Amino acid sequence: MTPNPNDPVLDVGLDEYSLNGTVLGKTATDISAIQDLLIEPLDDGLKKIRVFKQEEALKSKQPVDECTDAKLHVDEDLSFGDFYKIISTMSFEGFWTINYVIGENFKDVFNVKIPKRTNDCICSFFVHQRVAFFRYQYGRQPSKLLLNETEIECFKDYNALGLMLTFYGSKGDKTYVLSLNEEALKENGSFDGFKFYSFDNLADLWIFIAKIQSKEKTLHKSEQNKHPKCAWDLVGNQMTLFFPKDALMKDIAPLIKGLIAYGYNGDRISFSVAP
Repeated sequence: MTPNPNDPVLDVGLDEYSLNGTVLGKTATDISAIQDLLIEPLDDGLKKIRVFKQEEALKSKQPVDECTDAKLHVDEDLSFGDFYKIISTMSFEGFWTINYVIGENFKDVFNVKIPKRTNDCICSFFVHQRVAFFRYQYGRQPSKLLLNETEIECFKDYNALGLMLTFYGSKGDKTYVLSLNEEALKENGSFDGFKFYSFDNLADLWIFIAKIQSKEKTLHKSEQNKHPKCAWDLVGNQMTLFFPKDALMKDIAPLIKGLIAYGYNGDRISFSVAP
């Protein structure tokens, strides 16, 4: 990841973090210790790069792109909560497409494309976030999650799978839980809640995801090809990874890598963190 003034490269270690080779501050105080999702020193640095890019585009009479690529490297022992703050800050400054590496394995470059929120979708977005947290809580005792009247109203026309993946337990003793809207796998299915499935190993999880994708292809639902009403409607067609703040990136990396084989990368993957 070679630094370039037009292409921000962020390197986050356990001790300090740097942007395009310039150390911005200490990870513990600037990132881990804050409650907000906006990391101010990082936000200031990214803002300067964005302004520079816009000025260069204007000089050359080129359109100013709102969506800008960025590169990110994080230590494998960095917490998921810190990772989430970092990508949130990057997206806030308009860096929506992020290529990132976890640990020292620079061969595995992952990608996430963060959709831009619009005002008419804010309410829907927060309902989805609220439901995601409920799904995480229910995942400890897999059952069927039913929604209240307000949530049902928001989801009444929901016909996407809405896949969400998390894990519970410690290293070497993890349970992976996948929740989804199974009605989306039926002809003319009507959303009535999320179903949960648990797995003791990744091999069984991948087999189950492959079966789901096979059913999807068989259905060929026309709704899947329709243009979403707003960017956050895309959440329904993504795989959401939901973890507690203290989960380590090295434990999440195998899931991210494995999901790429099933097409969950870029704009088909998203992240959410437990409050």
